[in-house]
This record gives sequence, structure tokens and C-alpha cells, in this order.
Amino acid sequence: MPDNRNHVLDALLSLPDGEELGTSEWYLVTQQEVDDFARLTHDEDRHHNDPDWARENSSIGMTISFGFFTLSLLSYFAQQVFEARGISSDAVTQMLNFGFDRVRMPEAVPVGAEIRGRFTFAGSRQRPHGGLEISVTAIVEIKGNSRPALVADWLFVAVPDTESSRID
Repeated sequence: MPDNRNHVLDALLSLPDGEELGTSEWYLVTQQEVDDFARLTHDEDRHHNDPDWARENSSIGMTISFGFFTLSLLSYFAQQVFEARGISSDAVTQMLNFGFDRVRMPEAVPVGAEIRGRFTFAGSRQRPHGGLEISVTAIVEIKGNSRPALVADWLFVAVPDTESSRID
């Protein structure tokens, strides 16, 4: 007999608010990736893309990553952590990005730095049309720096697959 339980929703419902979900592996931010991001977003800027200029003119003496590049890496970091906890999309449940309530970028990420994501379950609520709305605190840490690169309140919707198109 097939197992019809929704393991992802069961796992989410069992999490207490404030429980740390985990930390991703360290990720090296390279100049090539920052340059690629600049081209893709049409936002080439000397602070990010000109190491010679940054060495002479930047307050930290080197190029820095885009804050939005750091933000975009949250999906990569979260995938590592969520899959390890059994709370990623599967054949029964879709985990959908629902946006952010708050995003702050208190510290610049120098090119060549290593960063990682740390995730804490902040809570959930039942949705009127089924599934759960989940809130996660995401922090991007910079190796060797006590200040985070990014702090965000990130929202997800976990819905049984038959309801995945309805996220209101």
C-alpha cells in the first residue's frame, strides 16, 4: 500500500519556532562570478568589477560582491540545509518561494571571501486553501567576520502538489 502521508508538511509542523535548521557549506565568491552577475543584471560598477580602481579608491581596497548576488545565493544555501532536514519539494509537496518580509545587508562581501547560509525556523501558519506558510530567518555569514553579510526574514509556501498553483 502506498504511503500517502505528506512527509514535508509533517516535518514542518513538528519544528518548534526558533529551531536552527542548519548551516550550508562555505562558498567562495569569485571576481568572475561578480562580473557575470553584473553583466546579467546590467549593473556594471567599478566597486564590483574593477579590481584596480577598487584597490586605489575603495575604502576596503578591493572589489565587493553585489548585495543582490549574495541574496540570490540564499536558494543555493537553503537547498543544502533543507534537503538535509527533509523539507524540500518532493512528489507530494511543493516548496515555493513566497518572498521576503525583511532584508538587510549590514556588511559588504569582499571578492575572495567565503560565505555560507545559516537558517532558523521562525514559524508557520496554516493557509486557508491548504498547506503552510513558513517563515525562516536567513543569515549569510562571512568567514572571519563577526558581522553578517545579509539577514533576511524569508517566506515559503509548502503546498500539496495538487494545490501548488494556488499561493494566495
